[in-house]
Amino acid sequence: MSDALSDLAVALTSLKDWLKKHPSAAFSETTVEQYLNASLALSSFRDIANSAKHRVITKYVPKTSDVSTSAPSSSLAFIENVTSDSKQPNSYPRLKIVRADGSRHRAVDLARMAIHDWQAFMQQHGVE
Repeated sequence: MSDALSDLAVALTSLKDWLKKHPSAAFSETTVEQYLNASLALSSFRDIANSAKHRVITKYVPKTSDVSTSAPSSSLAFIENVTSDSKQPNSYPRLKIVRADGSRHRAVDLARMAIHDWQAFMQQHGVE
């Protein structure tokens, strides 16, 4: 699961670099950077990608402080004597992204938001 999160973070952050080098750009590199910095989701994934690649972020102050895994609600199955045959939906650990301001966000929600944010940017600037 952490590999998937890292892969997504790197892909989302690579779009920033691609957009900055887009040959027919109707926007500047600064516009791309400002957009990413203003997006809660994109800035979180940038931090995750950079910390995965470089271990320590030194070129800017990250807005993300941690990624954690929370136990699934079905982890209580052993207490309730539920057999493995009766798996409940959502019986998987949930990844949480913790921002520097202390806010906690489900990784899957931020992933959807990040994809939406890049789509909106590309539509706004006519990138196909």
